Amino acid sequence: MSAACRRCGTCCQQGGPALHGPDLALIRDGWLHPDNLITIRQGELALQPLTVEPELVVREFLKLAGQGGSWCCLWYDQAVKGCRCYDHRPMACGLLDCTAPGPLLAVAGVDLLTRFDCLSPDDPLVELMREHEHHCPCPDLEALRRDLREPRIGREHLVEIEDAVGRDLRFREQAAGSLQLSLARELFAFGRPLFQLLLPLGIQIHDTPAGIRLTLGPR
Repeated sequence: MSAACRRCGTCCQQGGPALHGPDLALIRDGWLHPDNLITIRQGELALQPLTVEPELVVREFLKLAGQGGSWCCLWYDQAVKGCRCYDHRPMACGLLDCTAPGPLLAVAGVDLLTRFDCLSPDDPLVELMREHEHHCPCPDLEALRRDLREPRIGREHLVEIEDAVGRDLRFREQAAGSLQLSLARELFAFGRPLFQLLLPLGIQIHDTPAGIRLTLGPR
């Protein structure tokens, strides 16, 4: 921690760090478990280090899960304004210094750890993860956000996205049933459901007798 750190907790409350190659040791040594992690998939919109606006994710990565329904880092202790696992924190946390961001920015997007790095190749979940990625890829949400500015194009895209949302939900339901996956393990294995990623774009999901329907709401 920087000597100038005011322990305001802002960085921790904005979200847990992305994991890098050296952080694999935290998983192997038992300090981190896959159920503590969420996969951020290529195509999503997410905050990058020290940014305030979500940007397109061009390469999949893992990050620590949040707490209390927010992105506030799982390990952040609001009562003491500190980390519950400080001595075993991820590499990015050790580099973070909001008064001198250079070292953290230098590793942003470099040697990112993915869900596939964390499991044995013969783990039955690996095959399902690959199958999900093939059949339910995350669309380019930055391109979709641009298209939504044109009402006609935006509504045409909603029909395509409806199919993708339905496919994603059906796959998750089947996978959770076959392997008895907890919600935490699902978020590690497949990332967040597509319909959740669409909410910040003003797209609402409706489960109707005719199937999944999407509508454009306030953004």
